[in-house]
Amino acid sequence: MENGNNLNEKPGPVDYKPEYPTAPPGSRLRHLSILPSVFTSLNLFCGYLSIIFTAREEFLAAGWMVVLAVVCDILDGRIARFTSLNSKFGAELDSLADLVSFGVAPAFLVFSRYMSDNLLIGITASSIYVLCGALRLARFNITPPSGKDVFEGLPIPAGAGILTTLTILELQFLVFFIPDTFIPIVVTGTAFLMVSKIEYPAMKKSKKTGFQRQVLVGLFILALAVFPPITLFLYSWGFAIYGLFMFILKKFLNLIKYKKPVSEKPA
Repeated sequence: MENGNNLNEKPGPVDYKPEYPTAPPGSRLRHLSILPSVFTSLNLFCGYLSIIFTAREEFLAAGWMVVLAVVCDILDGRIARFTSLNSKFGAELDSLADLVSFGVAPAFLVFSRYMSDNLLIGITASSIYVLCGALRLARFNITPPSGKDVFEGLPIPAGAGILTTLTILELQFLVFFIPDTFIPIVVTGTAFLMVSKIEYPAMKKSKKTGFQRQVLVGLFILALAVFPPITLFLYSWGFAIYGLFMFILKKFLNLIKYKKPVSEKPA
């Protein structure tokens, strides 16, 4: 029968197109197609190591593993963009790795370090963070790319940076004391920033690097080499506060701009 209605007829072979990064035959990029996934796997591995270190109460090592995962996440994205080897497979693998390294690992770290004495508050705050991180990644995956170099909501690596740099700074400088009541507020506040509509600069979306950005990156690397914990702490917290401040400022300016003047009553 026509139109494929014959039930006894076996379907013919279906063309399969792999979703792995591919490059034209003979291209030099063909040998580099596996690199983005390698760094994504290293990102996941660092997140898993962080969980292990936290379980062994080696909190400082656990924090630095999350920082190393952030580095791997930056590198896999850069390599994929510069070599034009983006793929659906790589994007899905990256999201899974990010949920472990920047969702579960930092939440487990701050819970074990600061909130384990109060299970109700600790489990609630850390669970909210993991849930919002998963929602942030899911929303990012289904949102079509826009022309603006911005992220909607705090990126989950930045959220992980807030939690881990706080821990690293406290452990590197023993005189730095963090009140236990402050931690759940930070964790839940970071979680809500990730699922918010606040726009944050997406510097890694751009393939080109201008002179000013090169200078800023150079200064950041220099400061990172001299004062690693303080630099990471200031950068992570400054990035989160910057987006929130600009959001509030724009709302305030729009309120002033569109506020209708009060009409005068007729005499």
